[in-house]
Amino acid sequence: MVAAKPFRQAGGIEGSGDGLWGDTGDMDTTGLSVKEVRAMLASLREPDPDLLTRLAHDPRVTVRRLAYSALRRGGDLASNEDVFRRSGIRFLAGADEAGRGALAGPLTAAAVMFEPGVVVEGVDDSKALAPEVREALYREIVASAFSISVVFIGPGMIDSWGLQRVNLKALGDAAAGVDSRCECVICDHFSLSGCAVPTFGIPRADATFQSVAAASIVAKVERDRVMISLHRLVPCYGFESNKGYGTEEHRRALEAHGPSRFHRLSFGGVSDGEEDERLWGP
Repeated sequence: MVAAKPFRQAGGIEGSGDGLWGDTGDMDTTGLSVKEVRAMLASLREPDPDLLTRLAHDPRVTVRRLAYSALRRGGDLASNEDVFRRSGIRFLAGADEAGRGALAGPLTAAAVMFEPGVVVEGVDDSKALAPEVREALYREIVASAFSISVVFIGPGMIDSWGLQRVNLKALGDAAAGVDSRCECVICDHFSLSGCAVPTFGIPRADATFQSVAAASIVAKVERDRVMISLHRLVPCYGFESNKGYGTEEHRRALEAHGPSRFHRLSFGGVSDGEEDERLWGP
C-alpha cells in the first residue's frame, strides 16, 4: 500500500524527563561525561524516548550501550515498545527499508503497526533470519498486524534524487501510509523530520522493537518477491538468487551484458560512466 497522506513537517518533540535533570528535551548530551549520563538516566522517573534516541546516536560506545539498556528494559521486542507508549499513546508503528545497498531493483520500505499486547514470536532483524523463517514470519505478521504499509521506489528516482533522499522519502511515505490512528513512529537508524507524528530514529531498532523488526521482514520479503519477478524478465543477471546485490556472479553478468533498465546507473560498478553524464547533465 502506498502512502495515502502527505509527508509533512511536525512540531518539536518535548522531552518527558522530570527527575533531577528537569526537562531533557533540548539538552546537549554530547558534553556530558559518561558518569553524568548514567546519573541522569538513573534520575528519570520514566524513560524519555527523545533523550534515549539522541543518546543512542552518541559517538561514545559506552553512552550508546546505556541508551540501549534503557530502551530494552522490557526484556523482549514487544515489551520494549512500552518506552514509547507514554501520555496515552496506544498505537505506534515501526518502519524499516530493504535494498539500500543493491545494484538493481527498488528500494522498499515498510511500516507495521500492532495493537498493544499483540506479540509475534520470533521476529527479529530480517538479516538475521533464514529465508524460510522470514516467509513464515511474514505470513504471521500480515495476519496479526493492525496496519501495514509498503512503498517501492524504483531505480530511476534513486539515480535522480540520490539514495539518502529516496531512503528518507520511502520511510516517510511508508509511515504515513499506516492507519491514521498511528501516534508515534520508530525508524531503524534514520530520523524523520517531516512526519505528522513524533518519530524516533534509533540504531539497531530492527533488533530492539517488534514493530520495526516486523517492518524489516515485510520490506525484505516484498522486495525479494519483486526481484524474483524481475529475474523472469532478465534472467541473465541472477536476480532470483542475488536479489540485485553485487555478488561476483552479478558483476560478471554486468560486464557481459551491461546494465538492464532495472539497474541503478548511478551506483559504482553498474555502468561505464557514460550514463552518469546523461543522468546528471543538463
